[in-house]
Amino acid sequence: MQTATPQQVRLLQHTLGLSEYQRRSFRNHFLAGPGHHDMPDLEELEHLGLMARARTPAFCDTSDIVFVTTTAGAALALEHLPEPPPPEKQTQYRQWLDADTGCTFREWLCGSRLPKFEKRGYVLDGTLEHRMYRTVWDGDWDSYRDVQGQWATTKKEAKASYKAALKARQQAQRAQAQQKGPAS
Repeated sequence: MQTATPQQVRLLQHTLGLSEYQRRSFRNHFLAGPGHHDMPDLEELEHLGLMARARTPAFCDTSDIVFVTTTAGAALALEHLPEPPPPEKQTQYRQWLDADTGCTFREWLCGSRLPKFEKRGYVLDGTLEHRMYRTVWDGDWDSYRDVQGQWATTKKEAKASYKAALKARQQAQRAQAQQKGPAS
């Protein structure tokens, strides 16, 4: 008994709209005309009883042929579906994409702790300065700045000053935690 080739099985899967991600059929038709590159395989599948011809819709060319899979063809297509890939690791970026919150990735990661810039002075007289800071909520109704850099003439310098202040704060917190020792 002759069996379907891997290409013919792929045609059956395509006809049904199946893939490793889509394991439930949502269609059952394949439209091909004379000279179509898949016609020999489609006719062979028809000969094997895995496909059958169906009525061609009026809006199609009269020489076109609609093929549909038979029950045996559908079973063969499902049997040869590749295993779905293992679920990908849920990264924070993937969680952000799935969350669809309307905020940027930075805002989603940092929340209210996203660093901000403030400025003072004027561009025209050359007194414009920038400072970067981070605000946190105190748990009640108020917020305060837990880290802030020094005033600087450029945003780049202000960011460097903020990073240095953040690093100093983190080191102070580590030192404080080491002084307390392990929790009993």
